[in-house]
Amino acid sequence: MIWIELLAQALLVATGEGAAQTFPQAVPVMTLLSAASLVTVIYWLRRCRRNAEVFAPGTHRYSPGFAVGGWLIPVAMLWIPRRVTLDVRRASGLAGRAWLVEGWWWARLIKVAVGLLATRSLPNPMFSPYVAVLTAVSGVMLLLVIREITAAQADRITAGSAAAVPTTAI
Repeated sequence: MIWIELLAQALLVATGEGAAQTFPQAVPVMTLLSAASLVTVIYWLRRCRRNAEVFAPGTHRYSPGFAVGGWLIPVAMLWIPRRVTLDVRRASGLAGRAWLVEGWWWARLIKVAVGLLATRSLPNPMFSPYVAVLTAVSGVMLLLVIREITAAQADRITAGSAAAVPTTAI
């Protein structure tokens, strides 16, 4: 979903400044793509958070419900999803600086701020090239975060199931 949203955003920006007049149907389509991407990310984070509880029980700042609810609570949505993602990353066995998570989150917050500023000069901020670039940066970084955490969890699950299989001496 994220790739589809990014491709649609790139096509929209590539049409130029007249896109708002040329493609008035783009606004609901892009809104639907953004919503579908967000639901997909929330679902992924919820599943990863549940896995993380098995990997490192009782070490998380927020309950598994905040993997979903954190995105919906006004003001708190500015930091809770980031914190849940960092906890999931740590519990999944990824040590060290979480620059991908930090980069994704800051690019996302800056995109929102630029989008709010763009509403003053454009009929719709999704036609802003600045918003499009920030959307691309945050989207690609999010895809890398998803890939990193998913791979780490798959490795832990595979290692755990291999450890559970009894071996026989020959």
